[in-house]
Amino acid sequence: MPLGTIDDDYGPPSPELSLLLRLRDSGDEDFNDALSDLGYRLLAADDAPTLLHPDSYLSPAERADPSIAANIVAIDEVCARISFFAEDDQSNLFGYWHGPERTALAAAPIVKFDNEGQFALLQGRGLIEALIGDRVFDDDEAFAEHAQCFQGLGFAVAARNWHELADPDAASDPAQCHEAGYERALPGFQSPR
Repeated sequence: MPLGTIDDDYGPPSPELSLLLRLRDSGDEDFNDALSDLGYRLLAADDAPTLLHPDSYLSPAERADPSIAANIVAIDEVCARISFFAEDDQSNLFGYWHGPERTALAAAPIVKFDNEGQFALLQGRGLIEALIGDRVFDDDEAFAEHAQCFQGLGFAVAARNWHELADPDAASDPAQCHEAGYERALPGFQSPR
């Protein structure tokens, strides 16, 4: 699972992601302020988000529970198919869903891995729209303000409110992949085939 970097296995980044990484790497204050105002930060390759390290918040007894152990296996399987690039102030992670079909980075929909261990595809034509939509929901005024701010930084933000966000186009659903992985990892699982 790539973290804050481009994995060549998924092809070149979109123009939006290229700009995100260029601004992150240059330490652009306006960009960092725009992300921070929304409660986000971009990840670096050496970051260690808590959600990706269950041993940091689960006790040995919890990790020994078969149901929890199966969930950890399933989460790891799904996360291996995501390129994570952002984290919010609630430890939720955001990235590009490649899925089992290995969708290229430039075409991959945006996925959220939340602090409850759930996966969801987000609306938006790219990471910036998805992050704005996830944070402000249906507050049209706040959405337009943040969209304008990012547009001023060079990002193409077509939506001006939550209702204009494009639905994700994905061949697979990370939540369904998680559920299937969980069932496979449970002790005694028998495949219906």
